[in-house]
Amino acid sequence: MSQHHSDTISPAEADSPADRRAVFAAVDALRDDMISVLSDVIAIPSVNPKYPGQVYDNVVGEEGRVSDLLAEIYQDAGARVEKWAVEPGRTNAVGTISGRGGRGRSLILNGHVDVVPPGNTDRWESGTPFSGRIDDDRIWGRGASDMKAGLVAQAFAVKALARAGVQLQGDLIIQAVVGEEVMDHECGVSSTLERGYRADAAVVAEPSGPTRLGVIPVTPGLLWFSVTVGGKTTHSSMRGQTIRAGGGGPDVGVNAIDKGVLVFQALQRLEEEWAFTKTHPLFAPGHFTIHPGVVAGGPHGVQVPFFLSEYVTFEYCVWYPPQDDPENVKLEIEAQIEAIARTDGWLREHPPTVEWKLNWPANDPGPAAADITAAVSAAHTAASGDTPYAGPATVAGFCAVEDCSFLTRAGVPAISYGPGDLRVSHADDEYCLIDEVHTAARTFAALALDWCGPATS
Repeated sequence: MSQHHSDTISPAEADSPADRRAVFAAVDALRDDMISVLSDVIAIPSVNPKYPGQVYDNVVGEEGRVSDLLAEIYQDAGARVEKWAVEPGRTNAVGTISGRGGRGRSLILNGHVDVVPPGNTDRWESGTPFSGRIDDDRIWGRGASDMKAGLVAQAFAVKALARAGVQLQGDLIIQAVVGEEVMDHECGVSSTLERGYRADAAVVAEPSGPTRLGVIPVTPGLLWFSVTVGGKTTHSSMRGQTIRAGGGGPDVGVNAIDKGVLVFQALQRLEEEWAFTKTHPLFAPGHFTIHPGVVAGGPHGVQVPFFLSEYVTFEYCVWYPPQDDPENVKLEIEAQIEAIARTDGWLREHPPTVEWKLNWPANDPGPAAADITAAVSAAHTAASGDTPYAGPATVAGFCAVEDCSFLTRAGVPAISYGPGDLRVSHADDEYCLIDEVHTAARTFAALALDWCGPATS
């Protein structure tokens, strides 16, 4: 059974300032409306049109529908709303509630409206991927965790501030942006910065799980590269001639897959070393990895095993620590590939080809984020009451990457906190727990009040 915060008032909440109690009461009163709106938002299939495998023209426009819906909530909360699209149909929405001046600080609440494709819809047991189905304790659908629950929690936190009649000293800016799922930040979060939306700090509502509404001040970096090994084709019956002593060896043929496996195994060994050489106090041991996600190979133009393969390509996703220079990480990986190539006669003469395709920078704002990290932690403690999320929030590193990186790099110290769980994000039967959404909304509201400061009449 989902527990309503309004059923009981914890001792800590009873001792809260009157403004905070009023804001919490407003969030609690809006709870059912918030979950209903979240269901509606999930039902919009806002798949990123640039996601691999999508037909852009068939998908574009759905992100903008989510932004439009959220913009209505921002306006209802008294925000001055601006909407724009760098690419037609891909609308960003930003609401600004101007502070009344004083010593309050400015704050950005940010989230992305795009989601990944649902995958094999036949595997979804909870209903259609965009059902927005509400059960007793959770809400289902693609984007429920990543990250429409966080977007809606932020929107209703701002709405609760208005309903409680609370005015702030500092500016409060709330954003719904496109493009995050493919690092298309130029169309999304970076375009907000170009339009002048900046603040003393930002909180992105990415799903905190598996840390259960944790406070996330750092993220790893992400590299994508491919390594391709070439071979020399011939009839598959000649394999013995190419690999056995006394045969013709490379003069007859070379199976690229055999040589590619040497590279694959060398990178596995480097990955094992990383368990000891690449660590960070906010990440679990062994988090930083070299993931072989895609393999393609064979004879060119003929996908049958009756030839020796002419090529093999491995596509890798590299998670590196926030303190590491990505250029040094690249050099380390290239050195490992070069070292294994020197041990093999064919690879010495025909070295593997490495292509670097993407670097999503880590987020590591350092001391600049100390105040906002402490403020979110305090807001969570005040907001969580006697729920399963009660007590000090866990402070941990984010498992994946997100838009915080681009805010921090632009001079806006950014961290993340939000409902949801990365273990179900991008997975079949994605969901978010309703109590998490509710607790997060209370936290965002308390944070805005504490960070921006209540305006004195």
